[in-house]
Amino acid sequence: MSGLRSVPVKGRSSSPGGVSAAVMMATAAGEPHEADADADADADDGEDSDVFFKDDSSSPDPENEKPRFAERRPPSKLSSGGRRIPSALAGVKSSKPASKAASVFKGGIRSPPPSPNPIIPRRAEDWEPWKTVLHDLYITQNRILRDIIIYMETTYNLRATPKMYKNQFARWNFFKYSVKRRPRNRTDRESDESRHEEHEGGALVAANSTEIFDGLISPLLYESNRARTMQNGFTSVRDFLQGYINIDPTARADMVVVGYQDPSYRYFTAAMDLFDQKDNDQGGLILRRAFLQLEKLLSAMTLKSFSDLCFTIPHLLIESRRPDILTAYLRYVSGLITAKFPNHPIRGVITSFAELLDEPEGMMRYLMALSKANSDTISKISDGKDRTRKWAHNQYLLCQRTNLDIGRDETGSKHAHSMLRVESQSVYWAQHLIMNDPESDKLAELWMYRNFPDDFAPRTEAFVHKVRALGEAGKLPPEYARMMECLYIGWLNDYYETIEDWPKVFAWARQGLLISTGEQYQVWSIHLEELQRKHGSAEEADEMRRKRLNHEFLDQIRLEVERMTLSMD
Repeated sequence: MSGLRSVPVKGRSSSPGGVSAAVMMATAAGEPHEADADADADADDGEDSDVFFKDDSSSPDPENEKPRFAERRPPSKLSSGGRRIPSALAGVKSSKPASKAASVFKGGIRSPPPSPNPIIPRRAEDWEPWKTVLHDLYITQNRILRDIIIYMETTYNLRATPKMYKNQFARWNFFKYSVKRRPRNRTDRESDESRHEEHEGGALVAANSTEIFDGLISPLLYESNRARTMQNGFTSVRDFLQGYINIDPTARADMVVVGYQDPSYRYFTAAMDLFDQKDNDQGGLILRRAFLQLEKLLSAMTLKSFSDLCFTIPHLLIESRRPDILTAYLRYVSGLITAKFPNHPIRGVITSFAELLDEPEGMMRYLMALSKANSDTISKISDGKDRTRKWAHNQYLLCQRTNLDIGRDETGSKHAHSMLRVESQSVYWAQHLIMNDPESDKLAELWMYRNFPDDFAPRTEAFVHKVRALGEAGKLPPEYARMMECLYIGWLNDYYETIEDWPKVFAWARQGLLISTGEQYQVWSIHLEELQRKHGSAEEADEMRRKRLNHEFLDQIRLEVERMTLSMD
């Protein structure tokens, strides 16, 4: 699959018209922005020229020597007389002496004689007599628009608004700073920081594109665009962690790394399983809910949300071999960053992933390297919490394990699809926080690496009974007790599936379905239906499918999608 193409970012629209001529002339101070070559530049200037006349007045009478409105006089601070302004202005920015620069207009450049009556150019051809003069003023002498307007009024009695001048300069291709009309944010006068904030608007670029890095990093520092883009991903991780370190220690202590993943992760898992079952309508609905959840992650950036966006969700989509959904994910997150979060630290990571879309193994290795850099940096934070360090290290172990096993899964392993389909590091961390039991930690590690000993089942069943007792005694919150029971039952299910003891697989899976809810019920039901069709009863598989399609979870998701869509509109 080819890399993502860059997404052009629309420019800002111009401010509305309707102001008086005096206000427009007074606000013309400073250098003009580059004129946009759009429909505004090609339009007729009649509307702008109307600001020079009253509503009840007609055009100036050529037979009347006195115009119907008073002539504009130049500001007294520039000159006391109209004829002294050219020489005064000619030496402002020109390297030539004032008298010599002023003589260019009279002798060196041909121009029409001054008119006794005001001249208002309404059409493009009305500007042609002054093209040479304006080119010399605007391009050669690099005058600002305010001085050009004053000079043209006092010397030639030519009256036009700043917008009319900009439109005509665009028609003549009078562009400063570069003959190729390079955007002004690429000029030497802009700082590196401003260039970094505005390059390509955060859009994704193709593998052979260099525009995003023009002026940022010398191409000689890297052997390829891919190496340069991947380095940008590491820089983004570093920038985010640097911001995290700069947080006040008291506020940083409140950033608790929780066990389970964000709901958007579980929505992605349920949607992909529904697509596998050809339930495209339900899968598309849940997938849309997953995408809508991403904006919440971007708006509240913590260690956990940054990890979910950069490591966990891409890891899931790579491991599940869903390049189409991974591409949509990268495009959607890039669009959100461009539209609402232009300075978000995740931008570099998302752009670097686009370079590796056609290489899933390479992307997984890159993901492992990013998680290793993330883990190493967090482990060196002096006042960081120990459980945060363990959480980051466990995430790196997950990426390492998946990277080593990805080739084995491609050969057609019978047990590549685990029951819970919940990312293993998240499972490990959840039981570690809730149970705080070394024996449970050992079982979790055995389950993570599918290294099941002979006594794995009885040891895990003991924890199932333990959490049930803790929940009934009120020593463990009901939601935690139910969650841990689901985890242990899932481990047992995976163990019996590995040794192909199908009656016990179905027995434990039915218990898990009774206590699971939401997207977890969908995931568990889909996997159990697959096993029933292969190794059990087709009738029971059909009944399981019917119950899943009528489950209240889908109706709840449909309402949430409609509500969130309306709130975005």
